Amino acid sequence: MQKKEKIRLSLFIIYSIAMLLALFIRPSTCVESAGYWENVKLHFNPVPFETIAYFNKLLGYNLTFGVFAQVLGNLIGNVLFFVPFGFFLVGIKEGTARPFWKVMLYSSVTIVIIELMQMFTLVGYCDIDDLILNEAGVAIGYLARKIFS
Repeated sequence: MQKKEKIRLSLFIIYSIAMLLALFIRPSTCVESAGYWENVKLHFNPVPFETIAYFNKLLGYNLTFGVFAQVLGNLIGNVLFFVPFGFFLVGIKEGTARPFWKVMLYSSVTIVIIELMQMFTLVGYCDIDDLILNEAGVAIGYLARKIFS
């Protein structure tokens, strides 16, 4: 394995660990008065663009800085958080680039697993909009890697 490949692999491992810590080492988001399955239902949004539209609508109001940062952080953060994933998923080794459709398929499966784990562990929400925004980040990372390689 070449030095560049070792560096890429090391960075991917560090990124993966940081991502898992950020996604799962945080307080539970459950409603204490509700049972487990009620909480699971509350942590699930299967309607595409519902959350994005809601956050977009909120941006039109005079929000406090904290709420504004949270809304913008959710929208932009969900994209930016997965840019490295797309960048690394192209391929660690030189000359072994995966095609775009495979990168998008692998990332979709990974993101769906992460979203379901967040829902069932009650430390996040399983939101189709997160998948949409995360996939946009993966696509940006893939394109960046192709442009800079």
